[in-house]
Amino acid sequence: MALHDRWYWYQQAKSTLLKNLDDDRNYNVAKNLILFIGDGMGMTTVTTARILRGQKGGQTGEENELAFDKFEYVALAKVRIDL
Repeated sequence: MALHDRWYWYQQAKSTLLKNLDDDRNYNVAKNLILFIGDGMGMTTVTTARILRGQKGGQTGEENELAFDKFEYVALAKVRIDL
């Protein structure tokens, strides 16, 4: 499995940026909201899943995207319970 040089990652970032800048914005008001709450879906777990999925597909892993990575809006909330 060959690692990519920095030019590859520069091109990946540029391509993603241009694609996102070219998207038309939707200014309509949302009627519904879908909220995914996953237990144990912290940054480490999600990044590990992303890399594993990419490696299983024959890539290095870091360039892989999960389905929810493509959502237009994504947020992360951390909850802590002190007993």
